[in-house]
Amino acid sequence: MKNWFLSLSGAITFAVISLLVFLGRTFIDFYFVYGEFNLSLGMVGGTMLIHVALFGGWIWSFLSAVQGSRRGLIAVFGFNLFFFIVIAVGTLVSFCPSPCTTGWPVAEITIWASLVAGLLAAISLGFQIWRGSSFEMKKNLKAEVT
Repeated sequence: MKNWFLSLSGAITFAVISLLVFLGRTFIDFYFVYGEFNLSLGMVGGTMLIHVALFGGWIWSFLSAVQGSRRGLIAVFGFNLFFFIVIAVGTLVSFCPSPCTTGWPVAEITIWASLVAGLLAAISLGFQIWRGSSFEMKKNLKAEVT
């Protein structure tokens, strides 16, 4: 398990889990949080475009990282840190401290799941960035797949 956690496949897997948890959290935010603010249709549309751009960039960085790009891996790490620190930790510290009553219990579960998934992905991705070059990453990924 330790070897898989510190492998490129493990890092990408944790980062994908982190992305999926944050995507689910986005759905919850759109239903509960933005509903409380009574935002206009234009504001909701603008917020949606920002979310699509962020998730699109995150997915694009995954594609780049899987192809062996070190910059892609760093971008995945950056997106993960942004969502982990700004969204997950920010929510627990200031927006809706635990226990969060907004969307209880689903929102509370996703807040903590995003915190755990983001932390695991950050550790695993950080190790991959610290560890090697893009050529080594691509070679390691091919070896893990076969």
